[in-house]
Amino acid sequence: MGQSYTDIAVQTALMEQLPGAVDKTLKDREAEKINAAKAKILSKWSGAADTNIEGRHIYGSMDAQFTLVEFSDLECPYCKRFHDTPKQMADKSEGRINWEWQHYPLAFHNPAAGAAAHASECVGEVAGNKAFWAFTGEWFTRTQLNGQGVEDVERLAQEVGAPLDSYRQCMESGKYRALIEGQVKKGTNMGVTGTPATVVVDNLTGNKLLVKGAQSTQVLLQTMQQLVKMRDEAPNQDKSAPPAEGAAHE
Repeated sequence: MGQSYTDIAVQTALMEQLPGAVDKTLKDREAEKINAAKAKILSKWSGAADTNIEGRHIYGSMDAQFTLVEFSDLECPYCKRFHDTPKQMADKSEGRINWEWQHYPLAFHNPAAGAAAHASECVGEVAGNKAFWAFTGEWFTRTQLNGQGVEDVERLAQEVGAPLDSYRQCMESGKYRALIEGQVKKGTNMGVTGTPATVVVDNLTGNKLLVKGAQSTQVLLQTMQQLVKMRDEAPNQDKSAPPAEGAAHE
């Protein structure tokens, strides 16, 4: 017995819907993978507020006594090595220390370093401060360094929560180039000559000391002790900390 006209019509309709159904299944599966990656990645950065405060990227308590203002390059090997140091200090300080990011892409790591800095700002705009910090951490995990960059930047942006269309619009606009250039100029004016460089700020007095290189927790704590001693001196002293042995920066 042959198929009825109705059966044939139903089968034809199902076959016409099949490509769309397959595409939807694949997209749903991909979305599940991205959401799972997002949850895992963001969980590492719980110390960051969800939103930027006064346009600053701060990790840790806004009421901290000390701020580690790091000038960093997302393509710098020494920055990658150093990246976990200020994070651990902020995490373990019970609110006494926070960490602020400033961009300082080095010319010989461009265009990748500058593009990475712009991408991080776009992620921060469309997905929030926590996503910004997660992006920087994952960038260091995935980059080949020294200007070689990350293979799939858009995928990374999605995995920290950035809506792809909004992220692309931001990247195409180039709106954060001036901000990045301004931070490089600011760092240079403060004595930064390579990355990483950390300006340790006493938020009680405004005094600050510049520490160059991928220094240890001990060196940064010693710098804070020096700032405490300076509290009895004239306020707003901008100085460079004595260079530590084995200082490394690029």
